Amino acid sequence: MKKTIDNDINLFLPRNYNFLLLGGNFLLAKRLYEITKRQFEVKRFDYDFNNEEEYFPCIESLGFDILIEPAKKIQTLIDLYNSNVLIFTSEIFLLLNDKKFDEFLEVIKHFKQKNIKLIFISISNPIHICKKENNNLELSNMYSKKWYIKRIFDIKKILDISKDLIFECSSYATYVKSNIQSNILDILSEGKVFDICSEDADIRFDIYPADYLINFIIENINDVGEKKIEDSNSSKINLSLINQNILNDDIFKYIQIQSNCSVNLIYRKKPNEIENQKSVANWRFELGCMLSSNVSDKIKENIDIIVPVPETGKYYAQGLAQSLGKTYVEAFYKKFDIGRSFDISNTGKRQIFLDSKLGLLEDLVKDKVVAIVDEAIFTGQTLYLVQKLLRQSEVKKIYFFIASPQCSKKCQFNMMPQRDLLSNSKTIEEINKYFNTEGIIFQDFNNYKNITNSSGFTCTRCFE
Repeated sequence: MKKTIDNDINLFLPRNYNFLLLGGNFLLAKRLYEITKRQFEVKRFDYDFNNEEEYFPCIESLGFDILIEPAKKIQTLIDLYNSNVLIFTSEIFLLLNDKKFDEFLEVIKHFKQKNIKLIFISISNPIHICKKENNNLELSNMYSKKWYIKRIFDIKKILDISKDLIFECSSYATYVKSNIQSNILDILSEGKVFDICSEDADIRFDIYPADYLINFIIENINDVGEKKIEDSNSSKINLSLINQNILNDDIFKYIQIQSNCSVNLIYRKKPNEIENQKSVANWRFELGCMLSSNVSDKIKENIDIIVPVPETGKYYAQGLAQSLGKTYVEAFYKKFDIGRSFDISNTGKRQIFLDSKLGLLEDLVKDKVVAIVDEAIFTGQTLYLVQKLLRQSEVKKIYFFIASPQCSKKCQFNMMPQRDLLSNSKTIEEINKYFNTEGIIFQDFNNYKNITNSSGFTCTRCFE
């Protein structure tokens, strides 16, 4: 297992595959999105279970009425994204009542009628976690739930194994979090109280890291028919002992390190998420304040305005501006809300994405000394575009302020795409020359580690 999950993800998809990921706010689906997005066109659509009328993924951001009938909505999605593959997992079934599941079946039938390849990930034993009174938890083994097994069977009846693809696996563990689905790792790490709710609490089943399952899916995604995902090194557990021994040592270590990765804090997490009693935005603000300790008096005197790279540099720039007593200006803007570029591995495709995404309000920066703030330098593509736009706008000088230390190592735990790091091919002096800046100020490593450790994200090995 360790060899498999530490290797680069192998990708064999043809370039003309455009994916729709249905129910992308579920645990396994969220990680599936992060990884497949690194090479391919993937649109993620989430479920809104707070909306009684909405049983299909939310597409309000597209400007459509969320109550539009399923057939028209599906056709709109297919036409808009030229989609020819739909991926969904049986996690969705956990939170649908009978009426909503019947409606979901109709949605899948509509996709089938449009000659879309369907890829169904059937999870026989997802551990369903429900909150009970007094904040206790109830854990259910879904293999013993007849209604859940029937739903998997009903979906399979719609699929055509000569054209579609079904992956069958037992269960999984992942570092990601979801606002609609509890993560079993939270129970382990926080020591929460729970009750077993199962007709057979002694049943044993396999648990895999989500990354292993996704690797297997991607490697076989051109096939059709049914494929069983299994591995001799998986962790076989007893449900009644789940709080004592859910994962073997290698799997637990792998996923725990992912969960503790500091890149989660500086990039992946949403600003309003709470980590160790403070918002992610607050932690980022503190990292921005810390940056000021590395600024010489001469540079401080020169700077006119502090400008963030949207949206990742925003709170770092606010903290830095406050500490230096400088004006904070949002001079860059997103031309379109088309998502984030971090997980796109292909440099050419990522560059096209960035070029179409960033705009600059030139009159705010003309004839000024500008301090640009971002969370990190990995490949440098974003900041290279930033300095190019600034030079075209006749700024006086450009400084880069980076809220993390220099990233010098590739992640061994699949938290970053497999791209070449700028620091692997260039010295600090060469990086300065590459960006054509007056200087680059990185975060002090000890300051970075103090903040990330305090927030609970303790893995900083890529920045050491």
